[in-house]
Amino acid sequence: MNRVWYNPQVLKRKIRIVVIAVLTLVLLGLFLRNSNPDRVAHLLRSVQPMWLLPGFAANLLALLCRALRWRTILRPDDPPRFYPTFFSTAIGFMSSAILPIRAGDVIRPALLSRRTDIRFSSALGTVVTERLLDLTAVVTLFLTFVVISLSRGESFGPARMVFLRSAGSVAALVFVGVVVFVAATFFFRERVRRLLGWVSRMMPMKWRGSFMNFFDAFVISLKLPNNPLALAKVLALTVCIWILLTSQFFFVVRAFGHPLPYRASFLVTAMSILGLSIPTPGGVGGFHKACQIVLVNFYAFDVDTSVAVALIFHLVGTAPVLLTGALLFAHEGLTIRQLEDIGEHPGEIHGSQGEDSLT
Repeated sequence: MNRVWYNPQVLKRKIRIVVIAVLTLVLLGLFLRNSNPDRVAHLLRSVQPMWLLPGFAANLLALLCRALRWRTILRPDDPPRFYPTFFSTAIGFMSSAILPIRAGDVIRPALLSRRTDIRFSSALGTVVTERLLDLTAVVTLFLTFVVISLSRGESFGPARMVFLRSAGSVAALVFVGVVVFVAATFFFRERVRRLLGWVSRMMPMKWRGSFMNFFDAFVISLKLPNNPLALAKVLALTVCIWILLTSQFFFVVRAFGHPLPYRASFLVTAMSILGLSIPTPGGVGGFHKACQIVLVNFYAFDVDTSVAVALIFHLVGTAPVLLTGALLFAHEGLTIRQLEDIGEHPGEIHGSQGEDSLT
């Protein structure tokens, strides 16, 4: 046997690859179960391309808005240059589309720290801020769907209405939890830090320092409320991002000649994001199955149509990011191996080591 198998890190990596591959295949099997390949192919050929073009455009504009929002969060009064921020954003989201476990959330700040004077730890803290903004937006979309459905007396069947009410209650708790955490951190930073310091003692020693540094970097990005104009810009861009992202599904179902009300995209988007959280490359399998569950159970799509719609929805949501990232990737002469190394050792190489740009 090759001695490389005795290396714990190599063995761990191989086991992780096998587990992810098996999980992806299982989810794809569940997604494609009971579907007719010939009919799915026919449905895919019947798609009206003109309806997909605005979907692709919405995805690109959302990527642009993400870069603009990140610049403002990173340094409200003196944002970093646009190109390195957009480059890092595009490569980061491309990485998340091809690598498992949201690798782009680490690669993105690591790339930015190599091209600007912003430190990796500070950039990583702002990624947490972005994730909280996006989580709040998705929860708000889902709650909006639930409230509208209940207020209009819509019924998807007893079991599904129970699910909506229960999931809506959980979403409301998550929303309140995020707001309370952010408010507590903003107004009572030291108390929250002491509490997290106590929590960190339960972690392995090697993680404790990074955990607290991570929190400190996140706190710095919460200075936005002190700059009302920057805060308004960040909130406006967040609204734009999620209007654009939810509109993708709106255009996809019209491309199939099977239009649904715009609010249906709130439910499909929220559930699909849950599917994306499953650690498969680009959410393959998890995204598709989550989308299919909504289409079949809430909107009476047959299995074949749900398969076709989920495939195109995923294509519209990833192709523009992949293409943009690939072009920049090639322009900068990067390799996949370099991305993997950056993801595994993000803080090893830095640009300027001057004062933290967010302080």
